Amino acid sequence: MKPEKRLRFLVGVLVILTGVFAFLAVNSPEGNTLFAFWEAKKRAWENQRRFQQALASDPTIGTTFKQLGINLSPPSNSSLPMLVVVFGGCEGCGARNLEEWAEVFSKWETVRKEIAGILVIRDKAEKVNEVVSKNGWKVKVIADEDGSISKALNAFFSPRAYGFIEGKLVWVQKEAGMGVVRTLEEFVKVVKGEEEASRLINAWSAEMRGKVWEKETSSQVKGSDKR
Repeated sequence: MKPEKRLRFLVGVLVILTGVFAFLAVNSPEGNTLFAFWEAKKRAWENQRRFQQALASDPTIGTTFKQLGINLSPPSNSSLPMLVVVFGGCEGCGARNLEEWAEVFSKWETVRKEIAGILVIRDKAEKVNEVVSKNGWKVKVIADEDGSISKALNAFFSPRAYGFIEGKLVWVQKEAGMGVVRTLEEFVKVVKGEEEASRLINAWSAEMRGKVWEKETSSQVKGSDKR
């Protein structure tokens, strides 16, 4: 057999054997497990690629509200660094995140003294006002009915936070699911430094422990009175 024909023959055999191996692998328990693993990996890589592509559309650091085409005046004309957190709606899987952030800027003085917060919710104004009133939140909340604010900030995941100083963008959350504590810490690191960020988180933790202690003490006193 000529070398060229031998090569074509060997390639053909290899292709056939590869096909047979793939068929057997996919139709065996081990093969199914391996196939599922690689499919999951492939989806994860694709999702990560899309996520990175979406990040490329983020507004650049230093961009002003005016350049973004949005009007987000600070609450009570505060001169504090401002953290804008964008949410997908009042209900659904993000409702708990919304409640957590609303409590941070409504309940905890340690945070309120250092950061001015604004919550932007992609929902109807009537629904947003109803939720705010029902929960008694003491934080500025804006209904982004037409999604213009979310679009300008490229809020393609929710919640997503953006830090501003004097109307200029200084920080953008680049990871989904960071959580309240880490988000606050990362923002304060940028505007005040790592030491101040640690101080704020520690002071906030102390305030929360104090609230828990007060609640427990109050419950014990009430229990004693009933006896």
